[in-house]
Amino acid sequence: MQERIRNCVLQIIAESVGTRGEGAYFIDVTVKGSERHRKIEVLLDADDGIRIHQCAYLSRRLRERFEGDDELLELVGENFDLVVSSPGLGEPIVLPRQYIRHIGKFMRVTYSDEGGEEVELAGHLKDVLLSDDERRWIVMLPEKNKKKGHQPKVEEIKLYLDQVVRAVPDAEI
Repeated sequence: MQERIRNCVLQIIAESVGTRGEGAYFIDVTVKGSERHRKIEVLLDADDGIRIHQCAYLSRRLRERFEGDDELLELVGENFDLVVSSPGLGEPIVLPRQYIRHIGKFMRVTYSDEGGEEVELAGHLKDVLLSDDERRWIVMLPEKNKKKGHQPKVEEIKLYLDQVVRAVPDAEI
């Protein structure tokens, strides 16, 4: 069922070129609940951050598609909640493309160092390279120590995406 819904979402996004939904891309779909009452959650994003009007537009198109397709409607059930949104603050990054919209923002990253140990890093995302020609990477500027007094200069850290175990955009405190 999730795969069928995923394909439906991808098709609607592809059809949204030149409309209010343009620029959105698919992240994930989850289906919860029983046949009597399902909750379908669709996560979308855009390179400059998805807007509420884009979510509303795509939600309407999805609902129309579900209700207009008897086979799909039978699959999800007539009593369903549809939630189309973006991943919130504190939600881990799922797709490399999501890093783009978080450049300059604070995040917490867990990565594997050269010895295979997991290391946690908090700081600002400074740069991203997602080229298919090269090994993909991000550059982080680690958070400065909040203690007063002389502080050493903080060096940027380049991490390859295959080293990153988890990256979570977070609020800067």
